[in-house]
Amino acid sequence: MFLKNINPNIKAILADPQGSVLYNWVKTGELKRREGSSITEGIGQGRVTGNLEGAPIDDAVSISDFDAVNMTYRLLHEEGIFVGASSGLNVAAAVEVAKMIGPGKTIVTCLCDGGQRSYSRLFNRKFLEERDLIRAIPEPYRDTLA
Repeated sequence: MFLKNINPNIKAILADPQGSVLYNWVKTGELKRREGSSITEGIGQGRVTGNLEGAPIDDAVSISDFDAVNMTYRLLHEEGIFVGASSGLNVAAAVEVAKMIGPGKTIVTCLCDGGQRSYSRLFNRKFLEERDLIRAIPEPYRDTLA
């Protein structure tokens, strides 16, 4: 709310993983779960929490695990930023929003988790192969997995 008080033209857009209810809640007002599930931990709630209730959210984008994993590995290998899937999801959402609104705009997101807690899932070849997410990792970066 603080930023919207400073500049009412600011748009707040919620990034949500597949299988969550919040995308539908923003779009339709219903807490209706979408198909699928996500490997992204700690987001994709099934309820509206107190800190989210009444938040001035203008829109929502849904991000697949494929896109979140892809962005997470791109951030690591292309930018040197070691983040978890939540941050990968947020940056993938920022890219999606940039495509929606076009050039000449400023987009801000949050890198809310580090990759160190993701070794057993996001950075684990077997885990990703079992979920058909290995193909989300750009080809040159796949050989870095254990």
